[in-house]
Amino acid sequence: MMKRFLLWTAGVLLVVTAALAIVLSQIDTAFVIRQIADATARSTGKPLVFETAPQISFFPPGVRFGQARWGQPEMGDSLVFSVKSGMAELELMPLLSGSMVVHEVRLDNPVVEVRQYVAAPAIPAVPTAPAATGAGGAALAAAPDAAPGHISAPDPGAADKAPGSGAADSRVSGSPAHAPVPRAGVKAPAVEQAKTLERATPAFALKRLVARQGLVRYTDAQGQTLTLGALNLSVENLQPGQEAVAQCDFTFTASRPDKTLGTAAGTTADTAGDTATTTAKNGTVMAVPLSANLALSAKLRYAPPNLALRQTLLTLSPLTGPLPKEAGPLQLNIEGSLDTDAWRMHVAKCWITTPQARLGLQGEASFNPPSFTGNLELDASLRKLAALMGQPLKPAPHDVADTLKIKSRLAYGDNSLNLSDFDALVDDVTLSGQFRLGMEPGAPLSITTDMQISAVNLDTYLPLPESSKPQVQTTGEPKDKKSGGTDESPMPDINIRAALAGLRQGKVHVRDVQFVAQGLRGNYKISTFNCTLGSGGVIKAEGTANVPAAAYAVNGTASDVDLGALLESLDKGRPVEGTARLDADLSMHGKSAVALQNSLSGSGLLEIRQMRLKSLPTLPANVPGIVGKPVPDVFDLARAPFTVKNGDIHASPVTVSATGLSARGQAKVSLPRQYLEASATVETLGISVPVIAKGPFTNIGYSLDPRFAQGKSKKLPDLLQDGIRGAEGFVRDLFGN
Repeated sequence: MMKRFLLWTAGVLLVVTAALAIVLSQIDTAFVIRQIADATARSTGKPLVFETAPQISFFPPGVRFGQARWGQPEMGDSLVFSVKSGMAELELMPLLSGSMVVHEVRLDNPVVEVRQYVAAPAIPAVPTAPAATGAGGAALAAAPDAAPGHISAPDPGAADKAPGSGAADSRVSGSPAHAPVPRAGVKAPAVEQAKTLERATPAFALKRLVARQGLVRYTDAQGQTLTLGALNLSVENLQPGQEAVAQCDFTFTASRPDKTLGTAAGTTADTAGDTATTTAKNGTVMAVPLSANLALSAKLRYAPPNLALRQTLLTLSPLTGPLPKEAGPLQLNIEGSLDTDAWRMHVAKCWITTPQARLGLQGEASFNPPSFTGNLELDASLRKLAALMGQPLKPAPHDVADTLKIKSRLAYGDNSLNLSDFDALVDDVTLSGQFRLGMEPGAPLSITTDMQISAVNLDTYLPLPESSKPQVQTTGEPKDKKSGGTDESPMPDINIRAALAGLRQGKVHVRDVQFVAQGLRGNYKISTFNCTLGSGGVIKAEGTANVPAAAYAVNGTASDVDLGALLESLDKGRPVEGTARLDADLSMHGKSAVALQNSLSGSGLLEIRQMRLKSLPTLPANVPGIVGKPVPDVFDLARAPFTVKNGDIHASPVTVSATGLSARGQAKVSLPRQYLEASATVETLGISVPVIAKGPFTNIGYSLDPRFAQGKSKKLPDLLQDGIRGAEGFVRDLFGN
């Protein structure tokens, strides 16, 4: 019984194998190859050329082919495709019913070259000879000749065609092999032609496409190259109207030619294959190509003209270039649908995720011209982002969350980016308003914003820790116009309005800050700067800033300033009390703080009312001859008009007045030298005491005028000497603070 079963089994297998061999032997290999090549042939207009003839494979069943190519780079083709080898694996059961289902098409080492050529001058058209016609009078399609030794995809009907029959050249892939040619003067209806073609073409389906170790290279007209290397691709379920599953991974590299570097400083370039690096002769890094590893997975459904994208995930791991490795893995997750006719896309959701942040988009996009309208959402760690950019911040306080959250309407188009209904949370600081960035070609950037900001405590961020950002190596040569190193990009145009609820650092606190500025190309006008000092007082100012020329001017007033509270907030103690007012009209120029200080010029006026000095109690109230005339506790007015030129401040006359005491003097303050020279005559206790203050800011000395000390002061009683010393302290407090 068992022997009989085995014999029956062997017989069945033998019959099936024989049937399979017969079926496979009848396979039209040319048809299979034409079906595989059809999509590329239609898109490029070039025939598929095989180096060797395709061959039947029994295990697995299908067609094997060797090296093949589309296009010829030597002929100036912008798109060239080649493959080292491949196979089309067929499914058995459909073959028995006369259908052809390709289980898998595998391409080994495919290479796609895309090159953008510089447009050549137009050449007048030359009349061409009429096309040759066949027996029916139909024009013949002139197909490119195959290179010697190359085999083009054969036309199975070629053996039956007589010369001059009018059939198209069989080397052109994708032509209907069995489509009948109508008789001369007889036009077959379009419907009948379609039915005839359908009857002549076997059922065909492709389930899986695989590419292994491929290469895609794009070169623009300027010679910049984008390369996708080590490319592995798998597309499952390639059925019309059904959802396909795609998997892909590759290495991305972007490089540029040597000529883009210029010839400054004797530079040269070293290029090694697809991972080019550019260095100067001295080893200084001049340019680093962008490179990264990428992986793609997606579920796609194509129902012309709509391409639906689901669970589409692109993962990028930076290797070299401006994007730090710490930014990876960077993931793009998108779902939506693309209209391939209008090149418009509905973005149901799009998330860009890094270890530091998560950016979300939702809306409608167009690719020709580029535009987007929708919603934006960002959720990130502020300090991780700052560290990624090479500028770490202080750790967040225990009561402050390390966060950056943004929600906004987003509109991009017509060379502008608009953020409306903008709401953001930076740690515990809220921002709201709108923002516009204009990017017109050939024009500077344009920034327009109207923003409201809550109170900010700078102690949360300052002082900054040491930056971990690597320093860019330079040749040590200053960049100027002659060397070509100057960035000549114009400054942006601005129209900025901002309101800040408060700003604090240490004991210094301002609130109700208002700021308005406009201007073009770095030449700006600050029409409004108002704030209230937390210690008491109001500041109002306006000014100009010519950033390219490094020239600045300010005209402002500080009124009702509580001088004692202000000095205390600056850690100067409270040697002087009173209410101050400062009017100043100043200008300066320079690209550093020292240069700005040393160029300071202008004029102004300082007034202090109800002034009280810490030294006043040292002035005796009972001196012989002036009994009943006590020294005042408060001075009615201290006044100091001043002029400034090249960092030297001249105040004259400096006057202080009160009942029973007054002072008059002058002062010169040199900011470049950090030096003070001042003199004053104090009228008190019935005498005039000349006092001098002189020395560097770090060690100012105070003394009596020597002539006064050698003359009158020796004859004064001890009590009056105490008054002189008190006057000396008065001048110290007046000029020293």
